[in-house]
Amino acid sequence: MIYVIRYLLIALYTIFWGVLGCVLALINGDLVVWVGRSWIRWIFATCGLKIEVEGLENVPDGQGMVLMSNHQSALDIGALVLTYPHPWRFVFKREIAYIPFFGWVMALSDQIMIDRGNRAKSVASLRKAANRVRDGVNVMIFPEGTRSPTGALREFKSGGFHLAIDAGVPILPVTVSGSIQLTPKHSFRVESGTMKVTYGVPIPTADLSTEDRQELKAQVKQAIEAGFDWDYQQLPDSQASSSDARGPVPSA
Repeated sequence: MIYVIRYLLIALYTIFWGVLGCVLALINGDLVVWVGRSWIRWIFATCGLKIEVEGLENVPDGQGMVLMSNHQSALDIGALVLTYPHPWRFVFKREIAYIPFFGWVMALSDQIMIDRGNRAKSVASLRKAANRVRDGVNVMIFPEGTRSPTGALREFKSGGFHLAIDAGVPILPVTVSGSIQLTPKHSFRVESGTMKVTYGVPIPTADLSTEDRQELKAQVKQAIEAGFDWDYQQLPDSQASSSDARGPVPSA
């Protein structure tokens, strides 16, 4: 019964904040940041979700950068939105724009949409995003492109690394631990509990070229893996028999 009540309240919150977000998105992108934080704060409070944060001293102020995080649950987005202390914009795939309310707000605001089915448009969007990051905009990216069903880091897509190198700005590695137990991929249940967000040390890209992106991927991946807190990050029961839940998450 508790899940039914949670779903109903989440639906009501989504309609309320989604409609407001669609209106405000046409006015100012920073208003969407406020809407997003308020929307998610209500959902997390209703579901009994708490966040521990570590490494905020690594987050610089007054500089555009590219945040890159692991992605194992729908809750990862909320964890970043609620803990990152500065305004942000998301890089998101075009398909998300069709999700009612959430996707509509993303599409109507000045977030950065990537059409993976059209390489020319995708490249143009990333170049436009690079200009915005140079001007001081902070951009959030999940380089795996989709959620991992096991918690293991999937292969990283190249787009975000091209963006960071083109803009010449640092990459801030972020690790979310524990969200996979609360809402795994392919599950609609939202369990109560605590997750942890760890902000790593920024990785510079100023002297890099596109030929360096594979080495940069490896460096960012290593930094994200190093950020896991094993008091929070446990694999789902279906995966526990094939992997040590307290050892390093295997790379996909």
